[in-house]
Amino acid sequence: MKVTVRDNKILKTIDPQVLGEYLQTNGWHNEGLFYGRAWIWHKHSDKRELGEIKQPVSQIFDDYGTVIGEIIKQLEVIEERSQLEILNDLITCLENAEVQGFIVKVDRPSVENIARVIMMGFVVGKLRKISLELTGDNLNLAVKAYQERIPVTCSGDFVKEGGYFVATNLREFGLMLES
Repeated sequence: MKVTVRDNKILKTIDPQVLGEYLQTNGWHNEGLFYGRAWIWHKHSDKRELGEIKQPVSQIFDDYGTVIGEIIKQLEVIEERSQLEILNDLITCLENAEVQGFIVKVDRPSVENIARVIMMGFVVGKLRKISLELTGDNLNLAVKAYQERIPVTCSGDFVKEGGYFVATNLREFGLMLES
């Protein structure tokens, strides 16, 4: 099944610099700046077809999300990877998102009512580690979820740091109980 990424809100969060780093890491060659607005990148596909990507230098224009969506479509064809795989490599932050998963670790100093909690949850279709800092009732729920293997849900902003997504501005945290 082929998935087309159309969520403009998510596409607008992709940093042009992250896109440039992705292109360089994946064998694309920077050919230079085009009228001060876009970097031109070239790469030959396995079929020896020349691909071209115009990487915007900034996110400050109305149809930025649409442009990034088109770039991901081009990358899908040239690199023969799914749009979701490519998007997962480009995502560095998600604002006001909800994630569901399981608590896999609770790192709680014995004297404090605060803990770093690691959950495994799906972020843009891929299973990821998510780091949460919890206190009070939320921490008690996380410990219960960990001990009893109850799935949890949380919403907030998520920023990619290394191999983790770190929850910032956590708005909700709760157990997913069967009704």
